[in-house]
Amino acid sequence: MIRRLCGLLAVLGVAALPSVALSAPASAQSTPPAAASVSLVSMTPRTPDARHPEQPVRIVAVITNNTNTTYSDVQFGIERATTISQQSILDQAIASPVPASQMDYSVPNPLDLHQRLLPHASVTVNYLTSVADLCLCFHGVYPYSLVASAVSDPNLGLVEIGRTQLLLPSFPNLPQPVRVAWIWPLLDAPHRSIDSDVFTDESLAGEISPGGRLDRALQVPELVSGQVPLTLVVDPDLLDSLAVMASKDGYRVRKGSGTVPGTGGSLAAAWLARFKAVAAKNDVELTSFADPDVNALVRAGLTYSTALDRQVQARIAPYLPSGLSPGQFDWPAGEAVSTQALDALVSTGTSTVLLSDAALPGGNTISPRPDAISPLPSASGSATALVLDSNLEATFKRAIKVGSGGPNDGQTLIAQLAIRAEQAPDRTHFVVLAPDRYADVAPNKVASIMTAVRQTGWSAPISVPDALAGVTPVNRGALNTAAEQPAGEVRPAQLEQVRAIGADVASMNDALRDNDAAAQLLAGFNLGLQRAESSAWRADPAGGERVVEQLQSRIDGITGAVHLVTPAVGTYSLSSSNSPIVVTVSNQLPKPVTVRVVVTPTDSGIGFSAPPLTDETIAARSIQTIRIPTHTARLGKFQVIARLETPDGRQLGTPVPLSLRATAIGTVTKIITAVAVAVLILALLRRLIKRTRRGPKAGPARVAHA
Repeated sequence: MIRRLCGLLAVLGVAALPSVALSAPASAQSTPPAAASVSLVSMTPRTPDARHPEQPVRIVAVITNNTNTTYSDVQFGIERATTISQQSILDQAIASPVPASQMDYSVPNPLDLHQRLLPHASVTVNYLTSVADLCLCFHGVYPYSLVASAVSDPNLGLVEIGRTQLLLPSFPNLPQPVRVAWIWPLLDAPHRSIDSDVFTDESLAGEISPGGRLDRALQVPELVSGQVPLTLVVDPDLLDSLAVMASKDGYRVRKGSGTVPGTGGSLAAAWLARFKAVAAKNDVELTSFADPDVNALVRAGLTYSTALDRQVQARIAPYLPSGLSPGQFDWPAGEAVSTQALDALVSTGTSTVLLSDAALPGGNTISPRPDAISPLPSASGSATALVLDSNLEATFKRAIKVGSGGPNDGQTLIAQLAIRAEQAPDRTHFVVLAPDRYADVAPNKVASIMTAVRQTGWSAPISVPDALAGVTPVNRGALNTAAEQPAGEVRPAQLEQVRAIGADVASMNDALRDNDAAAQLLAGFNLGLQRAESSAWRADPAGGERVVEQLQSRIDGITGAVHLVTPAVGTYSLSSSNSPIVVTVSNQLPKPVTVRVVVTPTDSGIGFSAPPLTDETIAARSIQTIRIPTHTARLGKFQVIARLETPDGRQLGTPVPLSLRATAIGTVTKIITAVAVAVLILALLRRLIKRTRRGPKAGPARVAHA
C-alpha cells in the first residue's frame, strides 16, 4: 500500500515538475536563524539502492538547540520534494534548499525521542527507515529534509524547530556509469635553501608526525588502497628532504646564527616507507623540482628545468616506481595557465595539465557538463587538459576539510555526480576531482566519500592513465588566459633577485673554470634557486624571502672573498708615459679563481688609457699583485677607477679609486715641446738677422762751439 502511495505521489510530482520552482521565496532570505540546527552525522548506506525496496537505511543526526528555550517531546522526521532531473535545478536547490512548502511527501514513522532539548544543548538521533519508506521511486535526485520538531508551548503543540536538506540519487534502472578520477597531492613548501642537509626549520618533522598534515594526507591512499585508484602528485624536493632526514648522517636545522641536529629522522623513514607502499599501487606523477610557479617564471622571463639532479635521483629512486620522470604532468598553481606558460610546459615535455573550468570555460553552460578532458593546443605542440568542475570542487573541498563540512556535503557531491547520469543515462561520463594543493583534510571523511562514490552502482573509479587512454576528449575551446591572476603569483621582486643571484652564480662558475672547484664551491645553488621559485611562496611570501636571503648571503660571501685591496698609499706616481699601475687582488677562497682588472679614468678626456687585460688566475687563499700597463699623455694629478671582474664581465667586490700623478711627459709631448722651442729659436734668430742687416742706427748731429 505504501509503495503504491509513493508511486502515485512520485507520478504527481513528476507531472508537476515544470511548474515547481525549487528556490526559496525572496522573503525567506530574511528569515531569522532556525531555533535548532540539524546536522547529518552518517547515513548507511550512503547511496540507498532504489532497486531494493527492503534495504534498511540508518540515519544518525544531531539536533542542536540554538536558543535559551527548553524544548520537550523532541521528534525527528523526514520529508521529500519532487525529484530533480536537471543540472540547473539541482544547482538552484544546492544554493537555496527546497523550502518546507514544497515538500509533498513525509516518510512514515517519525521518531519520538521522548526527551527534552535544553538551551544550547544537543541530542543525537538514530533513525532507521527503508528504501520503500523513503520512496526512491523514480529516476533523479530527491531533495529530502531532515526535520526536527518539538514542544515549547503546550498550547501550540508540536512545532518545527529546524531542518536540513539531504540530496539522494534514485536509479531504479542503472544508467551508464559516471567515471571518477581522483588527483591526490602530496606537496609541501621547500624546507631547505642551498645545503641539502640544512633545513630552514623543523616544521617538516611536525607535518609527517602522527596527526600532522602530511601524515593525514598520506592516510587517504592507505585507507582506500585496493578500492579507489589515485593519481598521487608528489614534489621530488619533498621526497628528497625526507630521504636526507632519514639518512644515516641525518640533518641539521638552522637556529639563530648556527645549526642544531634535526630530530625527525625516524619519522621521515616511516613516512617514506608508507609512501613507497601506496606508490606501488597507484599512479604517481612528479612535479618539477620544488613545484615551480611556471606562470610567474615565464612572465619574469626565467626558465625552469624538469631534469633532476643526479644526487636527488639517487636519494629518491628507492621510493618510486622505476622509470618515473618529472614534468610530464603539471598542476599549475591556481589551476590556470598563461599562453606563454603553456608553451613553456609543452616544450619541456608536459603532456597533461590540470586546469579549472574557468581556464577552459567552453561547455560550462552545457547540461550535462561535458567530460573532464579536452585537447590543449599550444605553439609548442599539443597537450591534454584534465578539467576540474568548479561546483564539484567547491563541494568536495568543503566536505573533506578539517573542522568544517561533513557527511551532508558528501551526499551533495554524490548528487552532483548523479545528475550527469540522470540527464544522459545512455552514455558514460568522466569527472576528475582534486582537493586543495596543500590538502589539510580529515582522512576518514575523504575515504568515506571516495568509497561511497565507488559503491553507488552507477559510478566507477578510473585512473588518470586509463582516462587519458580511453576517454574521448571534448573540445572546450580556447584557453581563458584571464583566469590566471598575476597578482597571486610569486612576487616579481623575488624573482628578479633570483635572476641576479643566478647571474652571479654563473659568473663565479666561469671564474672557477667550471670544474671540480666550481662544483664544490657552488654546490646546491641550482637546487636552491629552484626552491626560491616554488609555487608555495604564493601563499607564503615571507618563506620565499627567507630562502632568497640565504642564497644571497651565500653568493655574496663567495663573490666578496675575491676583491681588490685598497692601497695604503693614496697616490701613484707615473714616472713615464708608459708606467704601469700595480693593483693587489685578494682571493680568500679555497680554490683558484680567474679574474681580470679593468682600469678606466673618471674623465674620458684626461689623456689616460689602460688596455684590456688578459685573464689572471689568482691562487687559492692568496694575495697577488697585478701590473697594469698604462699610457699617459699629460702631466699632473688625476683619478682612475680599478674594477675586478669575472671573465664574463661581472663585477667582483667594490671598485677602488686610484689617484695618479704623471711626473714625466710622453714622446709626443716631447716632440711638440721641441718643435715649439725650435720655432721660438728660429723666430729669435730671424729677428736678430734682420737687425744685423740694417746696421747701426745713426745718432743726432753735434754742434761745435767756439
